[in-house]
Amino acid sequence: MNTNRSSWRFGSKYVSTINKLFQGLTPVQITPNQDEKSFWHDLLSLDPDRDFLVSMLTALRKEDCLHTYKSAFNTLFTVCVAHARDCEDNIVRVHAVDTLAVVVRCVLAKNLAGWEVMEIFAGGVNESDQVFMTYVAMIADVMGDEATPANLRHQVLQLAVIFACGINQLSPGAYLLRRDLFPSIAGLVKSPDTERFSFEAMLLLSILANFHKSDSARLNPYLQSIRDSKDTDLMTKMCWAANYAADAAIKAYQEISDDSIPTLGKSLGSLVTSLWPDRALAKEPVDPPRELFKHQPIEATVAILPIFEFLFFNQLFPQVLVESISHTEEKTQNGRLPPLPFTILTLSSYLMTHASSSSSPRAIAYANLSMSILLVMAENTLVMKSLCQPSREGIRICRQRLPVLPIPSSSRPPICALLDCCVLWLRHNLHKRLEVHTYTTCMWVCNRVIWYLQRERIRLEYEWAELWSAILGLLGFLSSKLDNLTTTGGVERLVQETVRLLDFILCKVEIFLPTPRHIHEFIYELVRSSPILRKQQLLLEALGQPLALSDRRVSFRSDSTTKALSRLFSVVGFYENLIATAGVQTAKEAIRVVAKDIEKDGLHGLTDVQAIDDPPIRSEDVVGFIRYACVDGLSLMP
Repeated sequence: MNTNRSSWRFGSKYVSTINKLFQGLTPVQITPNQDEKSFWHDLLSLDPDRDFLVSMLTALRKEDCLHTYKSAFNTLFTVCVAHARDCEDNIVRVHAVDTLAVVVRCVLAKNLAGWEVMEIFAGGVNESDQVFMTYVAMIADVMGDEATPANLRHQVLQLAVIFACGINQLSPGAYLLRRDLFPSIAGLVKSPDTERFSFEAMLLLSILANFHKSDSARLNPYLQSIRDSKDTDLMTKMCWAANYAADAAIKAYQEISDDSIPTLGKSLGSLVTSLWPDRALAKEPVDPPRELFKHQPIEATVAILPIFEFLFFNQLFPQVLVESISHTEEKTQNGRLPPLPFTILTLSSYLMTHASSSSSPRAIAYANLSMSILLVMAENTLVMKSLCQPSREGIRICRQRLPVLPIPSSSRPPICALLDCCVLWLRHNLHKRLEVHTYTTCMWVCNRVIWYLQRERIRLEYEWAELWSAILGLLGFLSSKLDNLTTTGGVERLVQETVRLLDFILCKVEIFLPTPRHIHEFIYELVRSSPILRKQQLLLEALGQPLALSDRRVSFRSDSTTKALSRLFSVVGFYENLIATAGVQTAKEAIRVVAKDIEKDGLHGLTDVQAIDDPPIRSEDVVGFIRYACVDGLSLMP
């Protein structure tokens, strides 16, 4: 054998027997006076030495697993599956599942191809159907059997998660689609004995629903089950589990840096701290070091993936999500968590704030998933109606990076927190490696929110200046840093979407802004940023490529952007001339000039505005997130 056996431990009967099996000895050779059935029953009656087993299997080389030890793996796998499924002794079943979990995790960690997994576990590709379908049947039967002890059902659930995450998109994962586990998963979530395992059960469902999602979505039974489910009890339990996991993710950020809103006591403490030598000479407040957040978000944040799947695919789920908000006051009085939509908004604010802090693709992937959730929420009328209602419960927003957002009023509607998340993303993620797709999604979120506000004639009290500044800051960054950016493309579309968003705001500003003062400040912000706006014309010309005659959608976007820029230039130029003629010296004086003209003649340049069509549904599936979900899901398993 090619493996270094010096690290293999000898002593206990369990260790000794496992060693002999992997040395190639058969049960008859190990215990000549005992039949094979009794041999395996006795072995699996022993407490598994997990540390030994993990150490031994981890040390094996991939090549040795495929050749020298293939027979041992195949035998151990099939025997453990059989005992986990059919043995009457629950202790033996528990030990069999425990052994399977270690073997599956250690083998799948060796970067195998799909056929290699079949060779090791089934003994060959030809035998894989029988072996793996028996394995999947065991998982379905045990998880779905309410007469089975809860701890064993939980173990099998964790084994299924380990296998699904470890196999990821390899071909043996297709066996999990050939036997529909959805009824068993739903039963685990709803059963009083196992509902505490709902998080792991819904994680398994999400991993299964994402198997080769872009290629075989119509053939995936789990996606179909998510689409068709009308089980509100299942969805409510899922929300409950996701809420606790998301709250844990929020607390992990807050434990690194306390960003609660200052009180008198905290203010005095901050004053004393500021007098310390290392702080006293600082000209401005200092951000906490970014490396402190390099391991965030925690793995439990993967709980928001099932929320996205149901929100995106299931038409009934938004109603379940909204109904959780109606119990806000009762939950607050009982000292429980806020409703899930509020927790998602809080968590999103942390994900958006720190996405680019450590240049971690994983952190950015979670921020992108979160932004996709916000877009689906913004595109759902039922959710938007609920978020625009006044709330007695404030939603905490991340304040861990400068500049922080203004302290919000406790009574503002939750939609303000959604806009805060967009501002935080726009403000804190302008880097050389620009996440263009997430920025574009952010523009769609803002557009959809403002479209809903103007449609419903809601004049929203919000710190709008923060949003205007963030949007124009993005355009300024793009026009000045384009040559140095590293992207996967899409910058032209991002500029187009941002310009059209500003034009839409301009056309509807008198409908959704709460006071004339807010309108005057918006116009002044456009005038102040006129050099940035004019650069967008040059930027689009530089980015533009000759259009194929058949690409009408691209041509339409280009035409609408040209019209949007023309209107913005017209309005900005008009008020720019007014301010210049007045010879003002300060921003307040400039705003006063703008206000006087608007109050006299109305907002300039909007007389010929045509009706604007409803925005299209732009939310998309997050297919690429699955690799991070698998890694984090696996790390959560024992």
